[in-house]
Amino acid sequence: MYRALVGVAVAALSVALAWPAGATPPVKPEDFHCILDGVKAEGKNFYIFNRNKRKLAHAVKMSDTGELPKHGYPVGTILQIFPGEAMVKRHRHYNPDGNGWEFVKLSITADGQTQVVASGRAEVANGFGSCQGCHQRLAAAHDLVCEFVVGTSGLGLTPEQVARIQAADPRCK
Repeated sequence: MYRALVGVAVAALSVALAWPAGATPPVKPEDFHCILDGVKAEGKNFYIFNRNKRKLAHAVKMSDTGELPKHGYPVGTILQIFPGEAMVKRHRHYNPDGNGWEFVKLSITADGQTQVVASGRAEVANGFGSCQGCHQRLAAAHDLVCEFVVGTSGLGLTPEQVARIQAADPRCK
């Protein structure tokens, strides 16, 4: 009995030391689902997720109107335009240079299993370079959400092409 209690106490202490109060643990594959299950903002090509319904409604309203408060999207909001990439809003102190965003690269198997390939700040990159660097360059005044500035044309794609990529998400089957 004593060993079990000590084991629980050590586990709790290690969690407390690893993640201070208010900090958010890193993303997990379970955080990402079929992209089409998110809420699509009016006139936008990205999908919005947030476990908190009130925060989700606020994020959708912000996306629909383009009226972003100084602090940007609510913490916990996930924005995705492609199944294999995401932006996760964290507390500002997580990534001060990136408005609190965590950038995530995902790998999705044909049977719909999600793996987190990379997550973090400016070091996360795709074929265009640093995700954060590009978002800062194009959409600094819009909480780093490029859709408000360049839309899909900034990626060299039409909305129809983006919709086909989104519909091909293996997690949606």
